[in-house]
Order: sequence, then C-alpha cells, then structure tokens
Amino acid sequence: MTEQQKKMKKYCNAVERRLNLPRDVRTRVMNDFASSIAARREAGETDEAIFAELGTPREAAAVLNEQMKEYAYRKSPWRWAALAAVILGGLMIAYNGLVGLLTHALNAAINSNSSVGIIGGADGPVAIFVTSNPSVEGLLVWLLVLATGLIGWWYFSHMRE
Repeated sequence: MTEQQKKMKKYCNAVERRLNLPRDVRTRVMNDFASSIAARREAGETDEAIFAELGTPREAAAVLNEQMKEYAYRKSPWRWAALAAVILGGLMIAYNGLVGLLTHALNAAINSNSSVGIIGGADGPVAIFVTSNPSVEGLLVWLLVLATGLIGWWYFSHMRE
C-alpha cells in the first residue's frame, strides 16, 4: 500500500468514525464515498485537490450526516440517566462483591458453617463460591443491582432501533 493510499484510508476511517448512522447505512455511505474518491482519482484529480474540496474529516462527516439525517440515530434524553444507572450498578456489584468476599472470608475463618471457594486465575474467568446463611438486606441489594443491570442492558440494546 502506497503512502497516498494509506493517507486516503486514514481519511476515510476518520470520516466514518464521525458518522451518526446505523451500521448498514454507514457502510453503504462509506462505499459510495470511497467510490466517488476513486472516480475522481481516475478522472485525474490529485489527492490534495480532493482533500481540499472535501475539507477535514469532521467537515466531510458533517456534510454526510446532514444529507442522511433521516437515518441518524435519535438520541434519547434518558441515555445519560441509563448510563449512570449502569455505572452505579457496576460499582455496587464491585463494592458488594469485595465487601461480601471479605466478610464471608472472615466468617469462614471464625465459623465452620461458611466457606469461600475461588476457581479460576489470571488467564480466564474467575468464579467465587460463597456458602453461608444470606441476610435479607444482602439479598435485596443484590436484587437491586441485578435489576439495574438488566434495565441498563435492555435500554442500551434497544436504543439504536
């Protein structure tokens, strides 16, 4: 690949990153965009002239987004609230997991009724098994965390439809 081809590929990738379109529409638009650049090259235009006319990648993407605005994603005002809920849910899982693991590890040292088992390692997924009598408060917190995660997953999976 020549330097000119690398430069054009980098330019097209930068334009594509800035498009606010669904994947199939974005792919079609970028194929047309690349075809028009190739046709202009075959017609004898230099890359510098093509770049000068198209502008920066941000400007070219803005023009394409404006032309294809009926296909653009609609941005929900609730997306940040959902993102915050998912982040808080993840933080709660991490915090409760750490505190729960430490608590149950101490209980295991004191009581013979509970135990902690860790399966896995640095090269793969880790599973932590804790056996003891769960408290009602702990179960409610885990249910809240699970519900928050499920709501966030549903919201973000259906957001782009």
